[in-house]
Amino acid sequence: MTDRATLHTKLLKLKNKESETVYEASVKYLMESNYPIRTHTFDNDKAFSAHESICNKLGAKSYFTRPYTSQDKGTVENRIGVLRRFFPKGIDLKKVTHHQVSRAEDLLNNRPVKKFNYLTPNQVLQGKIALIT
Repeated sequence: MTDRATLHTKLLKLKNKESETVYEASVKYLMESNYPIRTHTFDNDKAFSAHESICNKLGAKSYFTRPYTSQDKGTVENRIGVLRRFFPKGIDLKKVTHHQVSRAEDLLNNRPVKKFNYLTPNQVLQGKIALIT
């Protein structure tokens, strides 16, 4: 999951792509966040069939990208491109450990971003949280 405003990314290794697994992981992470979730955009995949339950639990509105339109999800496509540096295409993701996923998340969120004047997503997120509180 990636926050569009800050590029802060949360990576989780799930045991499967089942809707219930995705629902539980999404709600757990988003309920623990330090800021309100107002909208959530989903990809068109059966793993997100519990989208309504997720958004009801969060009090958020749900949106979907149009099928086969990567321009609708530029932020996520960019993050996937960066993640390919850690997990190249063709790698068996079953062999990737939770530690490797956590390490990639940490490096991604502490990587300076030009559009934020070389602040990291973590720094931008903390600045937004400070404004809210």
